[in-house]
Amino acid sequence: MEAKKYFVVFVVLFMFSSSLAIINVPVKVAAQPTPYVKVYVDQPLGYIVGKPAGTKFWVDILVNASDLPFYHPDGIVGWRLTVQVDPTVLKLVKVLGATNDYFLYDFMRITGLNYTFQAVILKNIDPSTGIVDVSEQIVPTPPYGAGTDDPYGLMPAPQLLVSIQFESLTLYKDSIIDIVNPEYMDAYGTWHAAVDGDGFYQGIPPPIPVGVDLQGRKGWIEHNHFRRSKDGDSEVPDPHGSPGLQTFYAKIKNVGDLNLTVRALFRMSKGGFVLPMVVSNEVLLEPGDTVIVQANAWEFTPADDGKWTLDVFCEYYFVGVWDLGETTKTTRFVVLP
Repeated sequence: MEAKKYFVVFVVLFMFSSSLAIINVPVKVAAQPTPYVKVYVDQPLGYIVGKPAGTKFWVDILVNASDLPFYHPDGIVGWRLTVQVDPTVLKLVKVLGATNDYFLYDFMRITGLNYTFQAVILKNIDPSTGIVDVSEQIVPTPPYGAGTDDPYGLMPAPQLLVSIQFESLTLYKDSIIDIVNPEYMDAYGTWHAAVDGDGFYQGIPPPIPVGVDLQGRKGWIEHNHFRRSKDGDSEVPDPHGSPGLQTFYAKIKNVGDLNLTVRALFRMSKGGFVLPMVVSNEVLLEPGDTVIVQANAWEFTPADDGKWTLDVFCEYYFVGVWDLGETTKTTRFVVLP
């Protein structure tokens, strides 16, 4: 009877311990939502504003990986993306990353991985299409990857992922900058889609109309037949122009929506020989207004006798550059003894 009692106790204890073992066996949990990792362009307006042609500048790509654990297999050990711009506005020059102040390199430096691992950037730049494919990876693959917002506050979000240098091809157009298919790789070698954070950066507002145009008679001369013996005499009064000199005129209209400083250029040519431009006075012109500007040619000599062609241009000063207006006027005059 006593033996049966101990047997029953043994069976109960065995069954209890077995149930604990069953409870502690790891089970596969339901798939968790993909962590939020955002990659985006560091541009306040969301597009690249036109810059004078030849200007070189950098654009930064940032990452926010605050949903990922820091120094963990789920963290980032590599990434890849494509960047596209308007190739008629911007020329792709070069890529910078995998060095101090950049995300994965700083992660390696802070955690000590840089003693045995290396961050490598690969790039494929095609200026003709405005597309650059960029990727970076820690090699060999480390056991732990990066996130932002580490426990010590050394890598707060956002972090600098990569920088791209561009050269402006024109001042007068803006360019979209579009990130395409950003992805990151964890320490298991699995690629995950990142959030394309520049989705709302692709719209460029309509440009503000800026420009000038020649109006009415456009451009004309004081004397169609300039006689040196009379019109070239500074002692003879001239009712419109400058006594003794040929005077050129242009009528300019501000056809844009901004105040502009305007002027005219007059180019003389004779027998295929072109002389330097003669520049008029400058006038600050409000939108919709017109003005007549003028300039004087030099004192003519007998060598200048004959038929001349005069090309008249107008210019406006905008963002540090003089740019030509809409139309050109060509007229002619004769210098006589």
